[in-house]
Amino acid sequence: MTIPILNDNPSDSRRIVLLMDLASTCDLRCIHCYRSVLLQRGANMTLDQIGVLEREVFPYIQNLSLSCAGEPLTRSNFREGLRAAKRAGVPFIRIQTNATYLKEEMSRFLIESGLDYMGVSLDAATKETYETIRRGGHWAEVIGNLRTFSRLRRESGETKPTVGLNFTLLTLNASDARDFIGLAAELGADLIGFSHLLLESWEAKQWSLRYDPNRMNDLLAELREESAKFDIPVHIPEDVSPLTELFEGPPREGVPSHSGRCAAAEEDWLFMMPNGDLFPCGNLQDQGPLGNVFETPFEELWFGDRNQTFRDEALNGCVRGCDSCKLFAPTRDLNREITYLAKRLTTRSAEAMDFGEVHAKRRVFHRPERSRTNA
Repeated sequence: MTIPILNDNPSDSRRIVLLMDLASTCDLRCIHCYRSVLLQRGANMTLDQIGVLEREVFPYIQNLSLSCAGEPLTRSNFREGLRAAKRAGVPFIRIQTNATYLKEEMSRFLIESGLDYMGVSLDAATKETYETIRRGGHWAEVIGNLRTFSRLRRESGETKPTVGLNFTLLTLNASDARDFIGLAAELGADLIGFSHLLLESWEAKQWSLRYDPNRMNDLLAELREESAKFDIPVHIPEDVSPLTELFEGPPREGVPSHSGRCAAAEEDWLFMMPNGDLFPCGNLQDQGPLGNVFETPFEELWFGDRNQTFRDEALNGCVRGCDSCKLFAPTRDLNREITYLAKRLTTRSAEAMDFGEVHAKRRVFHRPERSRTNA
């Protein structure tokens, strides 16, 4: 198969980073997830559609995230999606999972398939904390699955998939954070990642440690101290500012909130919904898709005016529509509340995106009265 060159380096025909989901569903309802606010329309790629990806999309991809918002291991099409990506020669393939369905047979498949990376969202070091945050999950089951996976990978002699265990820092799990490092090492993790909370609703502010910067920064210092005891890479976010510039929306129409070069454009990122709608970035869903990969050839979408215009503007310091960028916000913006508010909330445009309904707590899209004392 001849692969068209999609960038200005003719020696490298694969540079695109594609984030996608094969399905829109998840078996858990974690309190800090967007699913606590919005119910996405059901979508599940067919085997024929996966065949289209194998022939027309995957040959362009350098780095593929085969799941990023849905839970992949619950879907019957996951194995074929992974096999299709491998057949198409994608050099690096990763998934994100909650490990609820990481049973022994699935673990063997992932090890034998050649999957490169498996991220696991855990967010706790104890049963009580886990089952409070990750509603519908069972601590003993998930920990048992991870122990089994670690054993099987060790017995196979393989080093892949690399396993990263993730922990979103909340007021509800702060007491577990330090112990999480030791637990992750015990479970055979290769990487450990801590991250700040992205706010999906005004109610979620009560769980954010950003509004208590002294507590947050003390905790981050403890994590740095604890991580030095283990021979495992640990990502710990930067300290937060003692002052927060609170968001007073909505953003002004047509005025970008961030300036500077955009890594989504610089690194050739794309985001695809389970129905095949393609976007230049996962933060631009309310701007409408570039098109649909099951209706328009991928090459036409990549070279199309909308995609190229976005990238030209982004690389020249003007990223229109990016009122809140949870992936690539500049460091200088980390003390601005808008930087960690989800785009859905800041634009009030959830209905324009690919979601089916707003949950009964529809009030989360209307700014409540609040005090500025927590700044």
